[in-house]
Amino acid sequence: MNEHRSDPPPGSGPAEWDRLMIEEQLQDYSRRQREPDPMGKRALFSVGSRGAGPMGTLTLECSSCKRESPVRLRELPRLAMPFWMAVPRPYPAYLKCPGCGRRTWLKPHWRL
Repeated sequence: MNEHRSDPPPGSGPAEWDRLMIEEQLQDYSRRQREPDPMGKRALFSVGSRGAGPMGTLTLECSSCKRESPVRLRELPRLAMPFWMAVPRPYPAYLKCPGCGRRTWLKPHWRL
């Protein structure tokens, strides 16, 4: 009996399959990174906008991060603790910024 063993052609073994699978996954990943994902993680973990109350919305503009953050009147004591200050200047209130979390100078605005 003549046993003849044929070896598989180069590049068709398990190592080649793994390499091709990894390359395909990397291409898919880089393609997904370039495409916007409006309903993805950012949409899932972002804070929605608050509706305006009957007297409007109080927003605080931060002198450090330049964000305008809407706040409720009942949140002001928490932002002011343990210390707050008000002086006549472009950003008159020294409070904790709800946007960046730093204690800094803020400018209040009423939005109707």
